[in-house]
Amino acid sequence: MEFKDEEGVIKKALVSTAVIKVTPKSGEVDFINDFVEKMSKMGIREKFDICPILSPVHEFRHEFLDYIAEHGLSRLFKFDIVMEDITSRSMPIDEIEEVVTKFVKKLQGAKKLIIIDPYFFAKSTRIDVGQLFSRLLSQVSSDLEEICFITNGRKNEAKTDILAVIDRRVEVHYVTTDEFHDRYWIDPITNKGIIMGTSLNGLGNKICLIDCLREEDVAKIAELAKELGSPI
Repeated sequence: MEFKDEEGVIKKALVSTAVIKVTPKSGEVDFINDFVEKMSKMGIREKFDICPILSPVHEFRHEFLDYIAEHGLSRLFKFDIVMEDITSRSMPIDEIEEVVTKFVKKLQGAKKLIIIDPYFFAKSTRIDVGQLFSRLLSQVSSDLEEICFITNGRKNEAKTDILAVIDRRVEVHYVTTDEFHDRYWIDPITNKGIIMGTSLNGLGNKICLIDCLREEDVAKIAELAKELGSPI
């Protein structure tokens, strides 16, 4: 395979695996009876495995996840805020956590963090939300200086467990309001952020949506948070 580098120089790359699109030019031929059969007669199938991919979404799910985690699903469709269906009760908790972690990593290096979640301190019957938050927080930053929780002030059963995993050097703020419905994790300095469809205690209970936010959306959310009392 040949490609051009940044300076326009043509170079060759070795490809061990590749996806090849095969489209019949007429309705008189089909994949199985014509293409695969001809490949067999030419001896190509002796060196290569050739088979149809019946479900591209399932076959390339890891590549899709990596791309969405890096750019957000909205990058594909150019919507303002689009969320990706990522979790359900059928998924093991460790797989759900892996997906959420990839999005939370977008906040790496944050010195200030605002978590907007009406039921962030609610307890779960399936997972230890304190330990889960600890693992997620470790992906954000070792230089975190301030964190502000914006909740509705109800269902605080796991609040002690969650606060216990925050470094004592981090200044913690609280804002109580019913103005927010969705869940956001944002860095008000760099305007990076994600939107989550459920609180930590709800992961694995139902289908959950998560995506990256545009910088301008994060800036608006941070402004609203300040208006409601956030000091950061």
